[in-house]
Amino acid sequence: MARRASQTSKIDTRTDEEKTSDRQLYFTYGSPWAITFGAPILVETAHAVLAQQPTSLALAALAAAGVGAGLTKLVARTDEVAKRDKDTRALHLVNATAITAGTTLGTVVGLESSATIGGWMLAGISLSIGNNLWSKFYKKGAAEKAGGKWGALEKEIGLAKHELKEAKSNGKGTVIAKVEGQNGATADELARRIPALASALRLGQGRITHTVDDDDSADITLRVQVADLLKEGTRWPGPSAFGAGFGDVPIQIGRYEDGETLKLNLPGVLTDPQEVAGGGNVEHCIAQGTNGAGKTVGNALIVTEGATRTEVSIIIINCSKFMQDYGHVRHAADMVIDTEATARRFFKQLHTVIKARGDYLAAKGLSKWKPGCGLNFLLIIGEEAADFADGEAYAKVLRTLRSTGGWFLSSIQRATHDQMDTTARSNHPGGMAYGLTDGAEAQYILPPEAIEAGAFPGWGNRKPGYLYAAGMGIAQERWAVTARTYDVDRPTLAAAVTAGLNVRTPMDATTAEAFGPLWTNRTFYTTPLLEGDDNGTGAFPQKPAHPPTVGTASQHTDTGEEEDDDMDIEVDEDLLAKETEDLDEELRRILAEEDPEPGEYEDLDIDQEVAPPADDSPVFELPGLVADTQRMAPDACRDAILARLDQWYREGKDNFEPKELNDLWMAVDLAGQRSWWNRLKAQLLDDGVISKDDSEDGYGRYDLLRSPLDGDAQ
Repeated sequence: MARRASQTSKIDTRTDEEKTSDRQLYFTYGSPWAITFGAPILVETAHAVLAQQPTSLALAALAAAGVGAGLTKLVARTDEVAKRDKDTRALHLVNATAITAGTTLGTVVGLESSATIGGWMLAGISLSIGNNLWSKFYKKGAAEKAGGKWGALEKEIGLAKHELKEAKSNGKGTVIAKVEGQNGATADELARRIPALASALRLGQGRITHTVDDDDSADITLRVQVADLLKEGTRWPGPSAFGAGFGDVPIQIGRYEDGETLKLNLPGVLTDPQEVAGGGNVEHCIAQGTNGAGKTVGNALIVTEGATRTEVSIIIINCSKFMQDYGHVRHAADMVIDTEATARRFFKQLHTVIKARGDYLAAKGLSKWKPGCGLNFLLIIGEEAADFADGEAYAKVLRTLRSTGGWFLSSIQRATHDQMDTTARSNHPGGMAYGLTDGAEAQYILPPEAIEAGAFPGWGNRKPGYLYAAGMGIAQERWAVTARTYDVDRPTLAAAVTAGLNVRTPMDATTAEAFGPLWTNRTFYTTPLLEGDDNGTGAFPQKPAHPPTVGTASQHTDTGEEEDDDMDIEVDEDLLAKETEDLDEELRRILAEEDPEPGEYEDLDIDQEVAPPADDSPVFELPGLVADTQRMAPDACRDAILARLDQWYREGKDNFEPKELNDLWMAVDLAGQRSWWNRLKAQLLDDGVISKDDSEDGYGRYDLLRSPLDGDAQ
């Protein structure tokens, strides 16, 4: 009794997973035998009931055949959706067909004879044994084959805590694998092993990236690029929205490695987003890449997209080699900044422009730029940004430009602290990382999420046009997906920009007037510079002879032909010889009077006193106080100084030295003239009328930013 009691008191210690697994085994191996031995009872019962009624028997047979055929198709469709291998599909098809045929025939002829029941048992037992053998050996082998490489990786590089759930190819060289972290395994642990995983799979660095589900940190998606489909490149399809507003649809500059289009939302707001985000925020961008990585081609595509839209004005800054980089699309720019001195003045003047645009938007009740507001969006391309990226004015512009409708692209080879102010760098939320000698330097411009996901542009200039792009409306899951700019030649871009001249919106009056003389005397072009054309110094003047009216497009046109300044003049040789002789004689006379013969002063020595100057000799005097009759009251003196500054500003003079105003401030009728002048100068600095010249050779000089009579200088 004790023995029996102990046996009956056994406790089942199996886990729920083990119990579920046992039930699945019973079903897998037992169901074929249950059908083989249980189905004859149902089939024979149906035959016995319907055998006395031929019509009903025929209809039942047709129904059984139809249902069986439908189930067979359903099983095939289920296998197709589940993407099962062809062997499994074949097994399911055989089983479904055999059951349909056996049920239909058994219902018609019955199973009471030894022949029919024998046939049923022979076929059923054979299929049952076959299914059991399949389940035991084939599925196990297939699982080992499918998971063999991952299993080896688990063992070798420590991926045992990350379970591969699903792996699918998109047919474009990319495999998307769903991985689940087990028992607290994190995505960071997987990310640290990605270099080893890439090596085990014999893939290049940066070809495996990962993202983590925002709602479930254990749900990890690995993106494995097993083939480079960007190698052949993609031809530029032309302007993405010719004649549309710049705030209507995103611009397109290239393709991702999975075939998707690289779209940018530069204005932040779009009337037709086309699956591009933005949130209304303009995100300035740094384009970083080594020399020859393809930055300039990508920038030229952005310029061309803007030049074929409305409600946008383009400004290009290139203080090093503007013609070489942008000569073919130079007529896309409403303003060209091609010297460091002009760039420095541009950034200082842009503060006045931003204030004027902000006041305009505020008067319309707008908190930021929007399409149709009356202001053009400012698309500013800053090439070779190291030439200007360390100034305080540059950093301030990046902070204040966005809400008034302006986007700034700073193109640079290395965005390190010695090339670009770190505060200014932080005001570039967007980034385009082209090829770098050290791929780790992408961290200077790409968000941490892109770097953590595996973005590594370490190909240098070996793959021109390849890049990672982040921000600017691009979905975060695509920040670590490699893209490549379109392939396009310079004449094609030039032709697109030329066509765009017919649809572009001239610079709005508010912005043009705020730029002042910088706009009036700006550099601009109306024709491209292509191979074989003039070099840009003769046929294409950099300054218009007659500046266009403020707020209108340029009216001067380059013909591409140099004017013939030679005139047919008949020269009288005798007259020319006579005038030459007269000129020679006059020069000899002047030299004889002004420059005495050698030895004229030989009688002088160091001990001999020098005779005092004659009474009528000129006397050199240092600048000092003016005569009492020329003194001015402080208010009158101040007005005179402001009037002269206003005159200089209207004439286009943008830089001066304080000594050029000595004749005015020294005339003030006060005891401390210099102190009074210093106070007035400080007030002009505070009011933004002038600013210190911070160039290398500008010590002691001042930039004239606006007329003191147009502002609130006191």
